Amino acid sequence: MSSTGQPSDRGAPRAFRSWRGPFQTLPGRATYEALWQLFAVSLLLVVGVQVAAYLASAVLDGWWPAYDTNAYWLAAKHILNGQPLYQQSTIWGSGVYKYPPIFAQLAFPIGLIPETYIDWAWRIVGTMCLRYLCGSWRLALIAALQWPVWAELSFGNVTLQLGAACLFALRDRRGAYLLPWFAALKFGPGLLIPYLWLTKPDYRRPLAVGCAVFAAACAVSFVVAQGLWADYVGTFGWEAASEMQAMNVLAIVPEHGGLDFAIRLAIAAAAVLAAIRWRADWLAFVAAVATMPILSVTRLAVLVGLWPLWLRGKAEAWRRNGGRVGEAATEAFVHLGMLSRVEAAAGQG
Repeated sequence: MSSTGQPSDRGAPRAFRSWRGPFQTLPGRATYEALWQLFAVSLLLVVGVQVAAYLASAVLDGWWPAYDTNAYWLAAKHILNGQPLYQQSTIWGSGVYKYPPIFAQLAFPIGLIPETYIDWAWRIVGTMCLRYLCGSWRLALIAALQWPVWAELSFGNVTLQLGAACLFALRDRRGAYLLPWFAALKFGPGLLIPYLWLTKPDYRRPLAVGCAVFAAACAVSFVVAQGLWADYVGTFGWEAASEMQAMNVLAIVPEHGGLDFAIRLAIAAAAVLAAIRWRADWLAFVAAVATMPILSVTRLAVLVGLWPLWLRGKAEAWRRNGGRVGEAATEAFVHLGMLSRVEAAAGQG
């Protein structure tokens, strides 16, 4: 027996003493971290190569025209040329502008620029918004390979910009100034206005000022072009009666777009009430970004914003308080840049 009370192999043959068995020499901390680092680097390298390959293929295929950005560019051209801004269309119609006139009026300069440049500029903005939603470039790279995110970047819609604005509003009261503008685009961000008003009193002034500024801008737009606003109001009728049946579209009542949106808006409003009750920013965020006139599977790309808003904190807490199991389970997140390293002493304090 050794002095520590453990069996000793002193006196045993040298060959026996040199053999410790497969479970006697476990990898050290440095080896363990090196393996996770190798995994993280390999994953990012593989994902990066795939994203670069997809991007190169899209560029070679006619410079990758953006489906939704085309509607914004055409709207600016129509303003410049004095052409009608609105036209009746189906859910799958292309080049159809459906937002209030003020956005087309403000964006008229893009009609002077070739469409390809606008497509790519908007995609770059969307990529920056994706980075903000993810909280790190490494997670953004991984997210970019997921089909909903890639599709939104491809389409050039306002989804990622909307998600970033909602996340910014929940994290910084300066974001409250943006909410009325995005609410006019997709309705959902408007749900954050009552949520923030009731749960964060210091947001009330920015919310009031933001709504007043937007209302004043719309008033000026109306004075300048009353006919455009009359045409815009007229779109509500045919859009409410339109069918929500198209690829990847999620609808409760596919036969009637207006009823479908009303039901989904009611569900979202109930979720916001629950969020107000429990001060759940993440639930208010989900309700705001998922409430749109047309809900497509690709719109779920903005849910990557749940990582910095809620999941990161949960993972950090598990890493601190979960012992070696929690540390081992979240080690990959550290090397992927999704979590900061938490020393064991922090969890014991």
